[in-house]
Amino acid sequence: MSANRYDIIVIGSGPGGFASAVRAAQLGAKIVLIEKSFIGGTCLNCGCIPTKFLWQALKLKQKIQRSYEYGFKVNSEPITFADIIDKKDKNISNVRKGMELILSSYSIEVIKGCASFKDKNALTILNNEQSLEIVADKIIIASGTKSSSIKDFEFDGNKIISSTEALTLIQIPKTMLVIGGGAIGVEMATIFSGFGCSVTLAECEDQLLPNEDAEVSQEVEKNLSRQGVEVITSCMDALNSADKYEKILIVTGRSPVNDLGLDKIGVKTTARGFVETNEFCQTNIENIYAVGDIAGKSLFAYTAQNEGSIAAKNAVKGNSSRVTNNIIPQVVFSIPQSASVKVSGFLNYKNIVLGKFPFTASGRAFIECERTGFVKCAIDKETQKPLAFWLVGEHSDELINTASQILASDINHISRESFFHPSLSESLLNAYEDALGKCTEMPKRKI
Repeated sequence: MSANRYDIIVIGSGPGGFASAVRAAQLGAKIVLIEKSFIGGTCLNCGCIPTKFLWQALKLKQKIQRSYEYGFKVNSEPITFADIIDKKDKNISNVRKGMELILSSYSIEVIKGCASFKDKNALTILNNEQSLEIVADKIIIASGTKSSSIKDFEFDGNKIISSTEALTLIQIPKTMLVIGGGAIGVEMATIFSGFGCSVTLAECEDQLLPNEDAEVSQEVEKNLSRQGVEVITSCMDALNSADKYEKILIVTGRSPVNDLGLDKIGVKTTARGFVETNEFCQTNIENIYAVGDIAGKSLFAYTAQNEGSIAAKNAVKGNSSRVTNNIIPQVVFSIPQSASVKVSGFLNYKNIVLGKFPFTASGRAFIECERTGFVKCAIDKETQKPLAFWLVGEHSDELINTASQILASDINHISRESFFHPSLSESLLNAYEDALGKCTEMPKRKI
């Protein structure tokens, strides 16, 4: 095998590409990983991790400010946002070094540069005007996505910014208009408002989080308003007043990074430019696979990791593992968090009963002084099988994992003895029991 020939080439080192490379190496393949920027992709460098770091910093700030609720008297120094950004960057660097160590431990070669297909087995890698050709039996595309702009409002990196630039600001702007009320928009509005920016959040649909349960959306909007965010829904003309804002943050979706010469070799893409794949993560070109955001099926780091592992196994061993993604939890890092998960085919169930349990009735929420929000559960009336959970409240991001495992286990009932008390997770049980009309933790319903 020549120096430039490999068993598998992986394009992109985000969650999908990283998982692909490591899993394929575990299965004995010789791997090269191509990355044009930083190891970790969008998730680590300008997405999930930095966003949640800033959110956590805001939560800590608020905890300190609310410590009087436990009888503490704290005199804290003024917050310097630049110091928080510096700490965020150092932490990301440390995580990146850890990922690089993992790649090295599996003897995975990393080449920096931009990849372009020469043919279905060969890539040309360009870096600083230097060119390298590499060849492999199989290729896994994990090139990810980028922020989508709006016509006549292209990103300039100064006034009109994407989430990438927002996460590098070292000073909080006085005013910001956030265009897009999906998960990223809600999270950005939460963070910047929490650190002192006057934020307007505009969404063209009739509710924030347009694909979410209406009651969850209303609760998130209510909490944002309490925190000082001006929320505008059913809004198509927010950019008409762009001049009055110091920053315009556009978070209206993601576009595929597909500038790889795919048309040269005939890889099929959707109308929006995402790579088409089958249940094996395989494209229409037999030896080429695609995983994660570039495949456009669900733009989450954890589904990308799942697809990456499955694609790697199929590329090494032959197509035998299928992607199902039947149970996919979703979380929004508002304050407090919101989350939801449903069984596959949830909308096909006709005889559904809903139960709800407010955190004001939770002993653990009382202990933590975090009583905002609720858990809602949907069950099949005939079988009493849990079908979906929605949450707004502290630790919803962790509780949703328990809810997901409940649904994934395909059980027909949830039992009291399975939940520790006092815990927030028992609120899942209480909402389930409320749907059955037998929750003992709330007053009798008025008819």
